Amino acid sequence: MDCDEPLQQSKKRFTQNSGSHSPKRAMAELRHSSSIGARSSSSPMKRDEDSSPLISDTQSDDDARGRHVHKDRGDRSFCSYFHSLCPFLNEDVRVSTQSSRISLFLLVFVVLVASISIFSVVRRLNTPYLCRKDGIVLHCPQVKESPSLWENPLSATTSWKPCAERRDGGLSDVPPENETNGYIFIHAEGGLNQQRIAICNAVAVAKIMNATLILPVLKQDQIWKDKTNFEDIFDVDHFIDYLKDDVRIVRDIPEWFTDKTELFTSIRRTVKNIPKYAPAQFYIDNVLPRVKEKKIMALKPFVDRLGYDNVPSEINRLRCRVNYHALKFLPEIEQMADLLAARMRNRTGGSNPYMALHLRFEKGMVGLSFCDFVATREEKASMAEYRKKEWPRRYKNGSHLWQLALQKRKEGRCPLEPGEVAVILRAMGYPKETQIYVASGQVYGGQNRMAPLRNMFPNLVTKQELATKEELDKFRKHVTSLAALDFLVCLKSDVFVMTHGGNFAKLIIGARRYMGHRQKSIKPDKGLMSKSFGDPYMGWATFAEDVIVTHQTRTGLPEETFPNYDLWENPLTPCIVQAVEHASLPPRGWNSYDSFCWTVSEEEFLQSAETISKKLLPHGYEYVVVDYLWYRRKVPGAYVDSLGFDVIDKWGRMIPDPVRWPSSKGGKGFSEVAKKVHSMGLKFGIHVMRGISTQAVNANTPILDTTKGIAYEEGGKKWTAKDIGIKERACAWMSHGFMSVNTKSGAGRAFLRSLYEQYAEWGVDFVKHDCVFGDDLDVNEISFVSEVLKELDRPILYSLSPGTSVTPAMAKAVSRLVNMYRITGDDWDTWRDVASHFDVTRDFSTSNMVGAKGLLGKSWPDLDMLPLGWLTDPGSNNGPHRKCNLNFYEQRTQMTLWSMAKSPLMYGGDFPYITSTTSSKEGDKNTKRKCLSDKTLEVQVLGLTSCADTKAVGWSAEAVEQDSEQICWKLNLGNKHQTPPFCLYKRESRLTSDEDITDEQQYQGKLHLLANPRTGFCLHASPKRKITSKEYKRGSFSPCRRDANQMWELHQNGTLTNSYSGLCATVKSDEAKSNSAGVRSWIATGRKGEVYVAFFNLNPVKTVISAKMSDLAKALPGANLNDGSCKYKEVWSGKDYGTANHSISMAVETHGPALFVLNCVSSL
Repeated sequence: MDCDEPLQQSKKRFTQNSGSHSPKRAMAELRHSSSIGARSSSSPMKRDEDSSPLISDTQSDDDARGRHVHKDRGDRSFCSYFHSLCPFLNEDVRVSTQSSRISLFLLVFVVLVASISIFSVVRRLNTPYLCRKDGIVLHCPQVKESPSLWENPLSATTSWKPCAERRDGGLSDVPPENETNGYIFIHAEGGLNQQRIAICNAVAVAKIMNATLILPVLKQDQIWKDKTNFEDIFDVDHFIDYLKDDVRIVRDIPEWFTDKTELFTSIRRTVKNIPKYAPAQFYIDNVLPRVKEKKIMALKPFVDRLGYDNVPSEINRLRCRVNYHALKFLPEIEQMADLLAARMRNRTGGSNPYMALHLRFEKGMVGLSFCDFVATREEKASMAEYRKKEWPRRYKNGSHLWQLALQKRKEGRCPLEPGEVAVILRAMGYPKETQIYVASGQVYGGQNRMAPLRNMFPNLVTKQELATKEELDKFRKHVTSLAALDFLVCLKSDVFVMTHGGNFAKLIIGARRYMGHRQKSIKPDKGLMSKSFGDPYMGWATFAEDVIVTHQTRTGLPEETFPNYDLWENPLTPCIVQAVEHASLPPRGWNSYDSFCWTVSEEEFLQSAETISKKLLPHGYEYVVVDYLWYRRKVPGAYVDSLGFDVIDKWGRMIPDPVRWPSSKGGKGFSEVAKKVHSMGLKFGIHVMRGISTQAVNANTPILDTTKGIAYEEGGKKWTAKDIGIKERACAWMSHGFMSVNTKSGAGRAFLRSLYEQYAEWGVDFVKHDCVFGDDLDVNEISFVSEVLKELDRPILYSLSPGTSVTPAMAKAVSRLVNMYRITGDDWDTWRDVASHFDVTRDFSTSNMVGAKGLLGKSWPDLDMLPLGWLTDPGSNNGPHRKCNLNFYEQRTQMTLWSMAKSPLMYGGDFPYITSTTSSKEGDKNTKRKCLSDKTLEVQVLGLTSCADTKAVGWSAEAVEQDSEQICWKLNLGNKHQTPPFCLYKRESRLTSDEDITDEQQYQGKLHLLANPRTGFCLHASPKRKITSKEYKRGSFSPCRRDANQMWELHQNGTLTNSYSGLCATVKSDEAKSNSAGVRSWIATGRKGEVYVAFFNLNPVKTVISAKMSDLAKALPGANLNDGSCKYKEVWSGKDYGTANHSISMAVETHGPALFVLNCVSSL
């Protein structure tokens, strides 16, 4: 009945039939006979004539017979129960007239009360009972599709990762063959998934007893009747090789054991007394002595003969290693499953998500459950006989009784019927168009039982419908091969739904949890759902809400374990570990650039790392990073932007210069350096450039496909470096060194993936990615690299550099993809560099970008390295040779600002000299600074910003001469004096004599911009060299070329886009003073809730700086900054100032800071 159907119409339909169409049955279409007050009735699920691949071609005798209406006590007329109150309907003439009148009055009263009650109940009935019944079709109200239907909504809030993979490079635990304790042999019984579990347990038991495992035999099962060998399903070579460092596995019984039949028949060689879920110690005490005595022993039966929480965690981890890594299906099975999954996604013409549904409603499962179900009386009688025959003891003990069946349903121990599954999925919001792959045996009840599910979700398909008969024939020889196809297609689905227990569903959900729990796996709460199905007073909205709320956390996330937990469904503690949040605090460490530029050697680097480990690691400085050009040979002619001096492998990837890094010889890369760094308790980082090297492109090296270990092929072509390198997008400040790659091509993505997977193999923990941010922005490359890093088993911190012209608007596009990103140019040891950080730091702090969501953790704006200690010079080929130019107070100012801004702290100087340069209590007495004029200069500055920024709009074109046109910025700059608009002459891009015509279309509509139309110098957006923090970013000019850095496009919305970075040009008026002056104050909170206040004196003279407590309280509400409640202390001097009455104040040295820590108590 539709929810809006008039009551009279529903009453008419309720009363026109009896039996299967009785009023109670029509209202309770999906109510179980186990619900309170409900009894058996015929099922509408038996009337669909449509064929279904899910059923047998032959029906049972009960199914073949016609459906007859059976009247029982529930089908008798209403008056038959109250015969004494209905004498006027009785044919007995002896009934008096007065009695009839009284009875009639009473009957009218009862009918009136009943009508009011029925009307009230009908209005409130659960919609599964109010679904309009049109023949055998159930029409339930549509629920609006939720945005989280196809993704696990809580997966992003968790951080679990697998930890059962093979230990690459680890030592083998397998003793020599002559030291083995013996051989064990097992029969893996049951179906495919039960056999899988037995194999995992066999490897674990062999490990426990230090025995050799003979390749298990897949025993022929009485139900499956399958003659399948291990090698018919699994890749034997991979299985043995993957576990070679854990357990010795042999293919067959040793040749010296002559009487092989004895192994299967002799009681003396068989251990049969192993209890279910036995602890590891049982095998050591009871089985191992017999194995040592007989040398070869068979273990049977071997189903569930090893426990979970009573074995060591490393043994459980080994079981996961077998299950998720070593047991690999044959390639032809994997390929067919991939094909079926692709066909599921493309059924509607596009790459769409699909659901996999595992139905457990076979006759055997229904019988074994001893649960009541919707059926006719004949069906129930037939099932009772079937149960009595198959499970006589349970039947005799009363398992078939209705009361016990009802209790089982309340406890959630009954399989869901197809109709119930349909209503649950509809309540969750899945639409009729949902593509559903069904993995199931022959559904009990056949077509009629499937009718409600098929009519509510018509896009139900099985492998028989997705594949041709010829494609499946080669798998029919082995039933387990067909089961393997179902397993893999379900495993690859976007949403997996189980309807009852069993090894298949447990293994699927466990594998999806292990692989990252990003895919949704729905495990219906059958107990709670039975209560909802049995509640006739629940409306559809309430029912749908109940379903959604009940299952919002039942989506396949790892769950906390409990005693006797099931390892296969929830491999949490031994096989999945909590991943540490990336960059939960601003990263700290040391970088080689400020002290060695690019020339650092392995010996120098490890010496610095050892000093960091001893002196700064206790303070959280845990990263040591090799900066750029570690692959460049240090020979005459080599410098920062030289070409032809780099060391690359055959795949065009950079590898360390073996002269400076001798441990890299033999293809080891940075592996040995990383191991030594890790042994010091530190983490190892490297600097990398954008895209691919010019040297690799010139050599036209092949691209490595890491998934296959061979050269990348696509479309019948082997791709090379020249196919993916974009020469017109060479790095602006290292144009001879590196260029972008085409991330839209499969080959370009394969190359980048091969780079970062190699870094992970080396043991890298930190990557500083250069020439992809700021003026050199390349969002496509940043996005793909972030995606690759997210998929790696090894956590790698992701940093971007440099940050020239970065704005909060620009940073918001990448902050979630990385862990730290530079927001300034290079910072060196000059006061102007330090002072230039205040404004940009303020901008990012007020935009809530500090500690925002980042790659697998948080992200932090980076103010660049701390150039303290013994330094080199920018671009130098020399190592550290001079002291830091900042005086004592300026160094304190830099450290204080970086800390207050919560910037990453990367020390840049040569560490052995730190004590003599930064720990002195005295300032540099000989340093003198001359006070310069405060005259303000108005300068129009060309910069870059995000094209979504309103400050990017203001450009227009106008004609100035016959053949000349200008691009001008006419937006009001807000300056005090009227200045002419900022204009540049435009010219269509032209080829120079030494440039190739490659793709003319990419330059259509692109412009060159010139300051003077008579010159050949064009505006380039990004600087041709690295600029420092103090330098103003102004547009500069260089000889015109078809260089993406010089290509511009004017849009109708008034924006001017640069082809190199994708950023837009903007013009601002800078009031640039010849010196940075003034005072600044910052307030922040510490990790323990303490309050920090910092004063900064940017003036050339000593200045008294004060702050009112009331102003601090406004800036940090809720911190108890009330008058008389705070005591404060200056951190640098250690001076205790007592209680702050109305303000805090201090005379601050020139270019120096004051840092106060306030401890406040509540006035309540």
